[in-house]
Amino acid sequence: MTEWLAAVARRLGGTPEVVGRTPLAGGYVAEGVERVDLRVGDRAVPVVVKPADPVEVAAMRAVAVVEGVVAPRMLHPDPLVLTWVDGEPAAEGDPVPADVWRTLARVHRHWLRKRARGIPVVDAEWWAALCERTLVALRGGAGRTGEAEYERAAGLVAEWAADPRIRAALALLPRTLCHGDPHRGNMLGAAGTDWALIDWGNARMAPAGLDLAVLEAQGRSDDAAYRAEAPALPGPLAAVEREWARAHVHVQYLGFAADHLGAARVAEMIETAGESLSRLGPALTHCTTTS
Repeated sequence: MTEWLAAVARRLGGTPEVVGRTPLAGGYVAEGVERVDLRVGDRAVPVVVKPADPVEVAAMRAVAVVEGVVAPRMLHPDPLVLTWVDGEPAAEGDPVPADVWRTLARVHRHWLRKRARGIPVVDAEWWAALCERTLVALRGGAGRTGEAEYERAAGLVAEWAADPRIRAALALLPRTLCHGDPHRGNMLGAAGTDWALIDWGNARMAPAGLDLAVLEAQGRSDDAAYRAEAPALPGPLAAVEREWARAHVHVQYLGFAADHLGAARVAEMIETAGESLSRLGPALTHCTTTS
């Protein structure tokens, strides 16, 4: 179970000894994740050990080359061993910490129009597969509850899977490395400390607006730290990215809503996605006529 110990010794500056293990549970923590407390000489060194995920491993390698990013450091790929981040998740309703905004800005800027090896690409095929996964949850909700909102949502998502507006936006927008799931549970820190963005297992090469839309859906927050360092798109293209991202993110989380939040929330999210798609068409037209 600890064959990785010898491999991380050099990175930790000495031979580590396991002095404690604690399963991590609750929230969005996956099965098999644990905190392992190590002693290296006279130092206590906690780490996170989790089953290897090829995307998260690739993401940690990609993030490691970006200067000034506050995120866990990968010590070993299989099992995945990461440096421990002290702190608590950001509370619902609290502003997104400036460190998180800066991390996203620096990652987005560094990887803009480049391809990080091993990270899935959000394209028309990815979108269609996302819609198919979402349909499974919506149809399951309909069968479980009989609520009409699930059936209506499923019908719309089935139509949107091949929506030409989504395809046109994805053909037009530049991609970068996105975290993909920057909800507040994936922000760890405390007052007076650096805030880290953790759990990069949903990373993908996508338009930067993906991460911004996830944050926006959790409540508006001061994004000045992001705008100070992030690459800026021309106004018409930025409008396309914004509406695409809002539609994408609401479909992305519809499956979770169908399983855990109920028909009313599903109806709200499908309405928001539909409104963004309605605005996406004119935004695309404006973008192509002004380019």
